[in-house]
Amino acid sequence: MTDDRFFERAGPFALGEIARHIDAEMCNRSAADFMVRDIAALESGQPGDISIFSDAKYAADFARTSASVVITNHKLSAHEHDGTWLLLAANPRLAFAQVGHMFYPPDKLIEGVQPTTPVHPTAKVGAGTQISCGAVIGAQASIGARCSIASNVVIGHGVVIGDDCVIGANCVISYALIGSRVTLAPNVTIGSAGFSFVPSGKGLLRVPQLGRVVIEDDVEFGANCAIDRGAVGDTVIGQGSMFDNLVHIAHNVKIGHHCLIAGQVGIAGSTVIGPFVMMGGQAGVSDHLTVGAGARLAAKAGVTKNVGPGETVGGYPAMPVRLWHRETVALKKLAARKKS
Repeated sequence: MTDDRFFERAGPFALGEIARHIDAEMCNRSAADFMVRDIAALESGQPGDISIFSDAKYAADFARTSASVVITNHKLSAHEHDGTWLLLAANPRLAFAQVGHMFYPPDKLIEGVQPTTPVHPTAKVGAGTQISCGAVIGAQASIGARCSIASNVVIGHGVVIGDDCVIGANCVISYALIGSRVTLAPNVTIGSAGFSFVPSGKGLLRVPQLGRVVIEDDVEFGANCAIDRGAVGDTVIGQGSMFDNLVHIAHNVKIGHHCLIAGQVGIAGSTVIGPFVMMGGQAGVSDHLTVGAGARLAAKAGVTKNVGPGETVGGYPAMPVRLWHRETVALKKLAARKKS
């Protein structure tokens, strides 16, 4: 379920209304009056929720989900499930995005110039915290004790920040729960919408991004990092992890504790990074992968498949680093022979 501090939910909607809206086939028409309350991921769905099953590799989650309704297609519906009601759509990802927009329509504009209120009356600021000029603290936000909030920082509604944090100039934080002793260098963006679109008859439809960013204690971000909030579920940054400048973490990424990530690294959506992983500059990791505990990625490594615990990889596509070195040397020798 989405966090009510950050998202205002419409509905509930009758299952029959949802089916008509997304042009889906109901497997059980007697359930047309069932009221659906929210959207959720398969693994976290609860009774009253609607979820999606669009990839066979998540068949185990489909079999044990507690969500009342799942959007899928005819082929995938043959997988085992525990009596969940199904909506069959030609394109489940498009249908699920459309349902997301039903439950979470865009915020309504408030006409006119809003009054200047640097710290909203409902925000909480701990003892000893310094808020510099130009900073804006949104409604229901909570900032701990002894924090430093630099100039022109924007902290969105509902954001929670722990004690002894340092937030550099021009940072923008939204949809986030941040622990204690976290440091953000200038121009860091936390909680922006993930890069997720699905083709529709009217062009590209953005998939609603309804998760949060959860940052544990003692994390540091260099300048100009961008950490996207989850789509359904959270983006999580583990305790004690350190990020260089210009790092991008996409939606639903899970990063373990005490990782070290160098500049210009990019990690694509829903990838899981174990603890004590080290990533060299400009390394890139594809989506829905796992990088095991203690793994090391050489600079500019392009990771396209899972990396096991303790492995060291390099090159593109990433391979065991010794093999990469041998291939590089062999290629150099081959090129030299052709030139001579």
